[in-house]
Parts: sequence; structure tokens; C-alpha cells
Amino acid sequence: MMNIRDLQYLVVFADELSFSRAADRLNISQPTLSLTVKRLEQLLGGRLIERTTRRSQLTRAGETLVEGARQVLADLERLEAATRDAAAGRTAAIRVGSVNPAMRLLVPRVLRAMREQAPDVRVTLHPSSSHTQLRHLIDGQLDAGILRSHDAPAGLAVEPLMHEPLYAAVPRGHPLAGAGASAIADLDGQDFIMAPRERNPAFYDELIRLVSEARCSPRRIIEAADMWAQLALVAAGTGVAVLPLLFVDRDRDDVVFLPLAQELTLPLVLVYAHDSPSAAVSALLDAARAEAARLLSEEPGR
Repeated sequence: MMNIRDLQYLVVFADELSFSRAADRLNISQPTLSLTVKRLEQLLGGRLIERTTRRSQLTRAGETLVEGARQVLADLERLEAATRDAAAGRTAAIRVGSVNPAMRLLVPRVLRAMREQAPDVRVTLHPSSSHTQLRHLIDGQLDAGILRSHDAPAGLAVEPLMHEPLYAAVPRGHPLAGAGASAIADLDGQDFIMAPRERNPAFYDELIRLVSEARCSPRRIIEAADMWAQLALVAAGTGVAVLPLLFVDRDRDDVVFLPLAQELTLPLVLVYAHDSPSAAVSALLDAARAEAARLLSEEPGR
């Protein structure tokens, strides 16, 4: 069978069309180069080079082989480079999960920063709840996830990103809407809009604890499946909500977000599998830390 070295020798000869110059360039002897060509000719059953006293040139078969050899060698170089990059995580495909609120503002910033640091890393996004992400991280369906959790199961690493400040979300026209600041106690006796507990029990329980500690008693709790539904119900005047920073949408003119003194003690974290592509995860970590800190610094009065 032909081997890569023989093809390399033939391609160099085709560049030089001289046994002496090609041998010098390859740092081998002319007889070694001649033997290589003869071996290829015997293997393929035809002449590859026409030799005369004045010059040598490729036959039609030789031209065909050289053309294919150049493609094979180029493909081999690309394969070697791609494999080295993949081994280092530089061109890894990384599957990232995220809670829906982070998808609105934080995740686009993180991905933009990642593209600058590691432009060859391919990212696929998978919006899902915190406990769903943890399950997918455990079974290998995700490489990393942005979620809310105090800790993570064995085999997963946790990087805290931020403790989100809290806001009271009230409809435009609500008596508190013009206050500029508020306290959870000011929402006493009103209907609360909340996500179902099963979406993230720790998050739900944390909000209930904070409301209870503030001696605030909701008249009733109205469940809404996700952040968009919660904000829609607040905007419609159905109720109010206590929400973390990632829910805040200052472009809305139908919901007013009032800063509260409390912050969510359940942190927003980046969780990743220990065997995820190292360079890709490193780029994601750097970008997530920086953008989470920048997001917090942009909050007025925080």
C-alpha cells in the first residue's frame, strides 16, 4: 500500500521536477527518492515520471497521483490540527443549559465574550429548569449549565456567579409604582404570581421564606409556568411578584420593578461536568464570571 511518506516525496518531486533538488529539500539521498518512485510505479502498475537526459516530468498517471496526494496531505494536516484543537478544547462543541431568565440578558453577553476569547468553540443552548439541567449534566446530555443551586451532585463542579438582588414587580398604575423603592412587607395581602414549586423547589422555598420573614402574607398564590407568563400576569394587574435580577426587563412599560433590600441567597451558578472540554469550559467560566459581575455593577444603587 502507498504510505504518507511516499506521497510526500512525490509531491516534493512534482514541485521541483528535479531528483537532486527534491532530494536536497527532503534531506534524503537521490537513490532513496528514486527507489521510492520505483516502488510506487511497481505498486500502481505504470510509470509516474518520464526521465530524459535533460529533464524529468510527470506522466498522466503521475499527475493524477500528485493531484490526489496533495488533497490527501492537506486533509491530513487539517485532521491533525483539528484533533490537536479538540484535545485542547479549542474547537470543542459545548452543550450549555440555562434557566430561562438568564437567556434574556446574561447568556447573550456570555456567548459574545466567549466568541472573542475562543471563536472556534461551538455552543449549543438548551433552556431548561435548574433540576432538569442537573439531571442532564449527570447523564451526559449537557456539558455545563447556568442555574440556581446551593450545590451539585457528586461529579459536578460548581462556580458561583452571583447572588441576585430582589425586586418587587408591580403593574403600571399600582400604588407602589411611583415609590422608587419598596419593601416586601408593602406587598402584604396581595395576590402573588409565582412559578410552580416543581420547577425549582429550592428557588420557590427561598422566596416563600423571604416573604414570610418580612411578615408578608399573600392573599393567594397564582402560578405561572415561566417568567414570561409571570410578567404578563403582573402587567395585567392579576397580582405582584418578588423576582430576582434576571427577571428585570426595563424595556417594559407595563411593569415597574422596585428594588428591595434583600438579595436571593440561592446563588446563580455555573455547573459543569469534570470531563467537559477543558478550554471550552474555561472560556465559558471566564465569560460568565465577568458578565455576571458587570450585570450587577450596572444596577442603579447596587
